[in-house]
Amino acid sequence: MTSELKQTMDKATDALGGMAGKMTAAMTTEPDGFVENAAMGDMYEIAAAGIALRKGRSDHIRMMARQMIADHTTSKHQLQAALEMNETRGVAPPPRELDTRRQTMIKHLEEAPEDGFDTMYLDQQVLAHEETVTLMRGFEEHGRNPQLRSYAAGTRPVVERHLAMVKQMRAQL
Repeated sequence: MTSELKQTMDKATDALGGMAGKMTAAMTTEPDGFVENAAMGDMYEIAAAGIALRKGRSDHIRMMARQMIADHTTSKHQLQAALEMNETRGVAPPPRELDTRRQTMIKHLEEAPEDGFDTMYLDQQVLAHEETVTLMRGFEEHGRNPQLRSYAAGTRPVVERHLAMVKQMRAQL
């Protein structure tokens, strides 16, 4: 398989996964599902940004990656703090490993050729942040746990800023 064909197939796989993730995020109202998806998003963002620090060709990509690591590490800690509150007793703890879909996205980043990395990274970032905005907004409005709804409400604006930044950077490539 040619490198160009592989990149096209990887992009299509990521896009389909992103659409499925966004649909799942839109329907998440139970605390366990919310925690799983929110934690998974943070883990993916931190891992993807780590790869971007190594492989990114643009200073802007590397700067954004550092911001993603900082913000998603903060989000991860805030979620953990929310889970330590009385209102979240009985909610399942966050997963420790990425799911298959996000592992595949990480693999695609690892395998991306240097000249196509920045585009693939930004494309994935748009998908991931659209999914997370959908998750946060939906849970903020319909979630079944007040403590986690508060976390979603506080996290959503940061993710929306990330999404706007990523879309702007993608448009400039």
